[in-house]
Amino acid sequence: QLGDLLYEKRQYGKAKWACIKMKEKQYEQSICLGFMKLMRYICEQNSSGLYLGITVPIVTIVHTNEAQSAMTQAVTVAYYLPEVLQDEPPHPFDSDIIIEEWPATIVYSR
Repeated sequence: QLGDLLYEKRQYGKAKWACIKMKEKQYEQSICLGFMKLMRYICEQNSSGLYLGITVPIVTIVHTNEAQSAMTQAVTVAYYLPEVLQDEPPHPFDSDIIIEEWPATIVYSR
């Protein structure tokens, strides 16, 4: 709607994220499959055996070519680890999921 803000800008400090990079034929497939793999990690397929809880955000990062003139098929889907897990995040059973420490980050959410 005209005049309504269609997104929210969120700032996150330096933190750990569980990330998976996907490269399916279609962008939507990459997001969906990446999200489902992260959900399995969140829902007990991790070294703690515990449900980790849903946090906001789970983000999708779209990658571009070197000239930044076109999107590539690759996307990264990332899960912000809850504060209580930041010091010692559970290890994922899925070797495609990696734990990364990101610098302070701005996320645009809708």
